[in-house]
Amino acid sequence: MARVRFISNSLIQVGNILGECPLWHPTENALYWLDIDAGLLHRFTPYLEKMEVFDLGLRAGSFGFRKNGGLVLATETGFAFWSEQAGASADIVWLYPKDGPIMMNDGRVDSQGRFWAGSKGPAGASSLFQLRPDGSYAPVLNNLTISNGIDWSPDGRFCYFTDSGEQAIYRYAVQDDNLHEKELFFSTSLRRHPGTPDGLCVDAAGNIWSAIWDGSKVIQLSPQAEILQEIYLPVSRPTSIAFGGADLRDLYITSASVDLTPEQLSNQPRAGDLFRCRVEIPGRPPHFFAG
Repeated sequence: MARVRFISNSLIQVGNILGECPLWHPTENALYWLDIDAGLLHRFTPYLEKMEVFDLGLRAGSFGFRKNGGLVLATETGFAFWSEQAGASADIVWLYPKDGPIMMNDGRVDSQGRFWAGSKGPAGASSLFQLRPDGSYAPVLNNLTISNGIDWSPDGRFCYFTDSGEQAIYRYAVQDDNLHEKELFFSTSLRRHPGTPDGLCVDAAGNIWSAIWDGSKVIQLSPQAEILQEIYLPVSRPTSIAFGGADLRDLYITSASVDLTPEQLSNQPRAGDLFRCRVEIPGRPPHFFAG
């Protein structure tokens, strides 16, 4: 039987519109995350109790840390770089028109220093891209709807990828740096669970964690897709998760307030806040983009 836990209070009351893409920086000992619709980047340093907010000047769906400092961004229209000193660069790769029906969404850097990020838009119109350190890029998957959480098993044999438009997490075999043998790993609709899989990450033991949008919870799945743990939140729209802290056992959870009615917002005043809980199995430090 799955372990059930409840979190009643948020760690930081930020009231994000669409909080997303939390990522722990292991040398800065700080958590970064986005408010996508507001075009903001947040940085929270727990040991200093310091909160900083940077205006990106654009919408970004995800990011990764760069080896030489700063971030690689999946922007509304493509890929760009950001640094605290210079801000966001112009797109190094331009993929979509501004304010069009498709924009870039969630992503993650892999063990070879490449940034994988997908887009979201009308059904079947989105793709998952791989940005390489030399600036070249290629589509990896097509005919997607809402590209979301992505991560790899600790041994690198499998890639877990969420298409929220299909309410599903898929598992792919990784061979020759490509994705093969697509299989349905977990579906809220098939299991008749409320909500939609959103952001995703894999812990050190190979378990898969998924934030369930409109499900008010985060779930931990075994590699056999068994629900091991459910963590319930006082908000309906958790969006993504990241492991942080010195031992990588702090689970950080972002959330959203976007498109909630006034009545829903009155019933969940912490919508859009950042949450944290301790977990038994640690996560893994993020990889850095090599470009």
